[in-house]
Amino acid sequence: MLPTHRSPIDLQVSDPLGVAGAPQETWGAVQAHLADSARAGGRLILVTDRQGDRLNAAYAALLVQGKEAVIAAPAFGPRYGRPGAEALAELVKWAQERDWPVRETVLNPSDFVRVLAEPDAEEVGRLIAASTPSDPGIYTTLPKLKNLDDDGWDEV
Repeated sequence: MLPTHRSPIDLQVSDPLGVAGAPQETWGAVQAHLADSARAGGRLILVTDRQGDRLNAAYAALLVQGKEAVIAAPAFGPRYGRPGAEALAELVKWAQERDWPVRETVLNPSDFVRVLAEPDAEEVGRLIAASTPSDPGIYTTLPKLKNLDDDGWDEV
């Protein structure tokens, strides 16, 4: 039997951007990183730790342009309150304005923090391969929560 040879992933992965749990700081880091390269031809892949539970999901962003990839810390989505939901909506709108497709992939909670904190090209390649197309509207509409919380979210 011939040995199998795995070709190396030809993807350059940058250090993660932002701070976990800090939506506006992380969104600002993404904007600063992409300021000079905000062109068409990229992909936004939202990485989450939950499927079917959007109100409690955390989202990180995997931004891919050609052979370059960068992950933004898990700081997006309703889990981080109104600022997290707003940052997620702004990120998705930003991608749509550049004609970037929006995709989503789910990581199990035990791998979520580890993979996003120290991503390598092989793991990022798996995230890209496992991603599926997603409707941007589910991220750009602010959710309504059952209870009014301290930062003024609407009741259902």
